[in-house]
Amino acid sequence: MGVRGHPVVLAAILSDFVVRTIEIAAAINSGRGGNLDRTLIRILAGDLGRDLGRAREYAQARHLKLDGSLTRTSALAFTPGQVGEFYPTLIRCFEGAVRLAHRLVHAIDGTLVRRLDLRLSLSRDEDLEPVGGLVAGLESDLERAVALKEAFVVARDRIRNGHGSREQMLEIDRSIGRTVALALARSRALDRVCAQGVAGRLGISQAQGLAQALLDGVMDDFTNADLTYASLPGADLTGVHWSVSGTIWPPETDVKALLARSEQVAPGGGVLVVTRRGMAWQPRQLTDWPWPASRPG
Repeated sequence: MGVRGHPVVLAAILSDFVVRTIEIAAAINSGRGGNLDRTLIRILAGDLGRDLGRAREYAQARHLKLDGSLTRTSALAFTPGQVGEFYPTLIRCFEGAVRLAHRLVHAIDGTLVRRLDLRLSLSRDEDLEPVGGLVAGLESDLERAVALKEAFVVARDRIRNGHGSREQMLEIDRSIGRTVALALARSRALDRVCAQGVAGRLGISQAQGLAQALLDGVMDDFTNADLTYASLPGADLTGVHWSVSGTIWPPETDVKALLARSEQVAPGGGVLVVTRRGMAWQPRQLTDWPWPASRPG
């Protein structure tokens, strides 16, 4: 239960988004050489946009601080259209993807890195220490990618106007490719550290696909859980799914207060979700609810 509130959980979701956003930027950048795969980019962007929306709901349900503009971003804006000037469109889409990746990395910095600085002396988070260096390196890579893109545009315009060196433009182009490749490798390393950080705290060995599972609420389903020996004092239960008949809480739990802070997921379904922290309302009596009392712990 305590793992749900650890900042590495949200960081693992965001780091997955960083990888996927940079993969889109890399696909767009390689497409400037003439092998643009619009279908692939559209699929990648559509899936990313859907999951950004899910991340907004995830953060809101748990009262997590997450820049709303991140999750409102339409990743489909990174998909090159079928009409219009080819190069300007690709450059705009590339820059949009890189800037979103940078904002996601910055969110990880605020979500995990700065909090780790406060936690490390009081907790056992040494496995997450590489995150700080990876985040700093990624921010530098992505800033360099944007600067190189701007230099490329200037060099290309100079050639169009009869000035400048084509070799210089091509060297800038190669530098963009190397910078994006480095950023992609670094983002995958960051994602690996964050995912393994969650997996390790859950006591599981498989970290692949964990970000999607987290968005699906894998850490929120306690509808048939025996929590008799769980340590709940101070735990934020917002977003937890439970049931009066199936969830066994620690003996000291005030189930009436928990009912008052919960709502039915679906009418008559028997599953509730904790929607508020603390004692928001006066607790109801268990007899006010249509489900049998909790089994004795």
